Amino acid sequence: MTKFSLVIALAVTMASAACSREHHQAISAAYATQDCNKANTQFDLNQCAQANFESADRKMNEMLRAAMEAKDDESAKAQLRDAQRAWTERRNRECNEQVGPRDQGGSIWPMDYAGCLEQKTAARIRELQKDL
Repeated sequence: MTKFSLVIALAVTMASAACSREHHQAISAAYATQDCNKANTQFDLNQCAQANFESADRKMNEMLRAAMEAKDDESAKAQLRDAQRAWTERRNRECNEQVGPRDQGGSIWPMDYAGCLEQKTAARIRELQKDL
């Protein structure tokens, strides 16, 4: 790896961490997040990003359960269930396109993918909050 490539990789990692920090501060009230700035290695960053995504996913599922329980009509429940399935497929497809293939992403790929999933899930949480 050339010095230039190393500098670019470092700059991307630092920008990603700064963006992630701002993102987590903005949504910290919606669900619990870890401060990934305390991570020391790429492995730690990957684990932290995955934990934050899982926390967002749990919150979203709690909200979906509450929304389902609030609906009396089975048809309305089925519509919500179908809409959520379609949303999940779209989220996963968009993150796959945004982050690219795992085998080409290097050691930062898990963090980038989990970060994408978390950001889209946080947006879905905001959408669900409006509907409750």
